[in-house]
Amino acid sequence: MASPVATAPLPGAEAAASPPLHPGLAQPELSVVIKALNEAEKIEACLRSVMAATDPATTEIIVADSLSEDATVAIASRFPVKVVQLARIEDRGCGSAAQLGFQYARGKRLLLLDGDMELDPGFLAEANAALDADPKLAGVAGMVVDRVMTLEFRRRKGKQSGSDTPGLHDHLNGGGLFRMEAIRPFGYFTDRNLHACEELELGIRLTAAGWRLRRLDRPSVYHYGHSTAAFPLLFRRWKTRYLHGHGEIVRAKLGTGLWWRSMRGAWLYCGVILWWLALLGLLAGALFSPVLELSCAVLALVLTVPILAQCWRKRSAVMGLYSVALINFHTAGMIAGILTPRIDPRQPIDSIVRHPER
Repeated sequence: MASPVATAPLPGAEAAASPPLHPGLAQPELSVVIKALNEAEKIEACLRSVMAATDPATTEIIVADSLSEDATVAIASRFPVKVVQLARIEDRGCGSAAQLGFQYARGKRLLLLDGDMELDPGFLAEANAALDADPKLAGVAGMVVDRVMTLEFRRRKGKQSGSDTPGLHDHLNGGGLFRMEAIRPFGYFTDRNLHACEELELGIRLTAAGWRLRRLDRPSVYHYGHSTAAFPLLFRRWKTRYLHGHGEIVRAKLGTGLWWRSMRGAWLYCGVILWWLALLGLLAGALFSPVLELSCAVLALVLTVPILAQCWRKRSAVMGLYSVALINFHTAGMIAGILTPRIDPRQPIDSIVRHPER
C-alpha cells in the first residue's frame, strides 16, 4: 500500500520534524542526497560507494526519486536509506529533485550526488577539511570524472568551462558538499522551478550573499551518464524540458539585481535569435525581391556560413552539426523557459516517503 502524501516542512522551520537517524542522535553531521530518475542499473553502485565512504552513526542517506518507472526505488529500499518520491510527475525537474532531498535533510552538511555517480572514497575528508579551514566557504566540489564518452560528453570535455577547473568559482556543477548554515537562510536549496541550471542559480544566490565556492584538484565522483546517442538525447531533453532551464533561471531573476548574472552563457542564444530574425527578414525580402537569384544566394550564405564555421571550429562535420542543433534547441528552450510560470521556490514539494530509514 502506498504511503500517504506528505508535505515536508521547509528545512530550518521544523528541523527536528523527521525521526532521528539513530536513537539519541538529534542531528546528523552529514546528509547525503542522491537524485534519481530511472537509475536501476546504477543506484546500487552509487549507494555502496556512499556507504563505504561515510560513517552510518553520523550520516543519513536520502534517495530523492523523481517517480522512476524502473526498479530504482525497489533497489534503493534494500539499503539503510530513506527513499522519498515526488507525489506528482508534473514536479519533475533537476531543481525539484535536489530540493526534495533537502526537505528531508537534517545534517549540518549536505552532500549532493546523482544516482549515476559513484563517490570517490577520499573526497569527503578533503572537502570537510576545506570547509573547516574557511568559514566563508559554502560549498566544495571536486573533479567530475566521466566514464561514458558519447558525442555529448566529448563535446562537453572539448569546451570545458572555467567552473570545471580547480579553484574558486561562482557555481559548482556536478554536486558537492555544502554547509547547511549557508543554505537554510534562503528557505530552499535548489529552485524547484528549474529543469536545468539549478547549480548556477544556487551559486548566484550563495556568492551574492558573500559565500565562496571551491573546486578541489582531485576527483569527487565518477559519472556514468547517459549512453543514449547524442541526437536522441537532444530530443529527449526537449521533451523533458531540460532545455528550458536557462530561460527559467532568467525569468527567476528578472527584476532583481542578479538578473545580469543569470544571463551567463545565454548571450550566444541571443545571437541565435538575431540570426533567426535575419533569416526571416531575408526570406521575406526574397519573396518580394526583383532579383530573386541574388536574394536567394544571400539567404543561403547567411544560413550556411555559421554551420560551416562550426564544423570547421569543431574539426568534425558530425560534431559541428550536433553543436548547431544543440544551440538552436537551447535557444528555443530558453524562450520557452522565460515564458513558463513560476511557483514560489520556498513552497514545499508534495512528496511520499517510500522507505523510511530505521
